[in-house]
Amino acid sequence: MNHKLKLNRFFLLFIVFTNLVSAAQNFPDQFYMEYELTQSSKFIGTMTIKYENKNKNYSFKAVTEGQGILRLLGNRELYSEGIINNKGFHPKKFELKNIKKPKKDITAIFQPSSKKIEVKYKGETSFLDLQPKALDFAIYLYQFNFEKKNQDNYNFNVLEGKNVREYEYKKIRNEIINFNNKDRVTEMYEGRIVTKEKSKHYVWISKGEYRVPLKLSVGTDFGVTINQTIVRTNLPL
Repeated sequence: MNHKLKLNRFFLLFIVFTNLVSAAQNFPDQFYMEYELTQSSKFIGTMTIKYENKNKNYSFKAVTEGQGILRLLGNRELYSEGIINNKGFHPKKFELKNIKKPKKDITAIFQPSSKKIEVKYKGETSFLDLQPKALDFAIYLYQFNFEKKNQDNYNFNVLEGKNVREYEYKKIRNEIINFNNKDRVTEMYEGRIVTKEKSKHYVWISKGEYRVPLKLSVGTDFGVTINQTIVRTNLPL
């Protein structure tokens, strides 16, 4: 091998390694986010998110407090914990809590050794196949931080609770969202659950320092659309 070829290979490896390290270092060790929930411009609740990472062990908690029509569903808590590395999130445990109806709480344990996810619901235990790069419903949108940028499509295998579904996102366009009296550039994606009809929804991912969702627009099973828009965060967007 000549010296020029060796040098080119060295720089290629250096660039790849630098990009991987950068991805891990750029994601914050802790942050909070608060979203306002609206339906036809009417305020119906809030969602607050708290994230923390200690020694590559992360915890993520999202709490929804509803008013009006959203209160009928009951306040919810989503919790995810696991490992974070250069490739992103690797959940170990996922919890979905229904404060109004605790009998509907769900706990899932990811078991890489057996390639299964153990799900406990209503006193019963079931097992799902652990898909490659599996994520849970709490954390999956934050995986955008670790995916290759400037792609037209992204796919995620997501544990929702009792099921694992494939979520597909197709970029529509860049769009401006005003936050804290400043215009923020986002990528707007149309999302859908591959195996589910009428699952179309939209998410606006920041193009700033962190690729986090600034807005979501999601249809519900009872026929209304709920918008989720960021109102507070300590992240430098």
